[in-house]
Amino acid sequence: MISGGKARVVPADRTVLLLLALYVCWGSAIPAMKLMVETIPPIGGAALVFLLSGLVLAGVARGRPRPTRKQVRTLTAAGVLLLVGGQGLATVALTEVTASLGAILAAAIPLWVVLLSGFTGARASAASWIRLVAGFGGIVIVVLTAPGSAIGGAPWAVVAFCVAPILWAAGSLLTANVDRPLDRVVASAVQLLAGGTVLVLVALSLGQLDPARWADVGWTSAGAAVFLLVFDSLLGFMLYTRLLETAPAPLVSTYAYITPLVGAAIGATVLDEPLWAGAFAGGALVLGAVALELRGR
Repeated sequence: MISGGKARVVPADRTVLLLLALYVCWGSAIPAMKLMVETIPPIGGAALVFLLSGLVLAGVARGRPRPTRKQVRTLTAAGVLLLVGGQGLATVALTEVTASLGAILAAAIPLWVVLLSGFTGARASAASWIRLVAGFGGIVIVVLTAPGSAIGGAPWAVVAFCVAPILWAAGSLLTANVDRPLDRVVASAVQLLAGGTVLVLVALSLGQLDPARWADVGWTSAGAAVFLLVFDSLLGFMLYTRLLETAPAPLVSTYAYITPLVGAAIGATVLDEPLWAGAFAGGALVLGAVALELRGR
């Protein structure tokens, strides 16, 4: 997402409602992805969700300032990292791991952003390094204590869900360094179209868009895909954009450690997934480290 600009003052109660809606939209994304991949090919499903979202946003962006060629190249690369390497890989991993485990692992994204920022010349403070060690230590605790029912008997999926946040963080950094000025709606449309197009090509190469693979799609999975299209990709984006324009950035950034809690809670209650002692201890370390890091910016 592209941020920037001076926030306009709006009533506090409206800001709270917008934040709560954002928490629900983005916090429920990983559980919805888990439901989607039960009967929908993971890459094919993600491809259609992102490509359709990009087309809708491209329509919304008509008449807005167009990006330069350099901006398009950067946004395209960022979109591939975010949606193919980040969310696409996570979607594949969710065919095996639980949504609760995935939500906790995804919470490390802000920590990876701080770590990868070193490649752009940004130097982390001693306090940041302490928070990074604590946060990544929490991830280790979560993974090492996870029961087989959370991993699904597929260690590769856990590894994939640990790599996905790194690629998402890299895409986020690339997005943050796009030349300004740049319209947020246009930028997100380019990223969604780029990532969605690459995912379509990957899905085609793997046969995941073959009609035969979609013959047994269940209503729950189809509903989850529609939910991701409407609430995660479109409504979530609009809420986030609105909040960036009307609320303080530190307040908006709270989504980074609230949405994993929402995702883990939905996984444990709605999807009846297991939560274990290590998930609480490690998750608390990760979310605490993220919260302190965002607060310290």
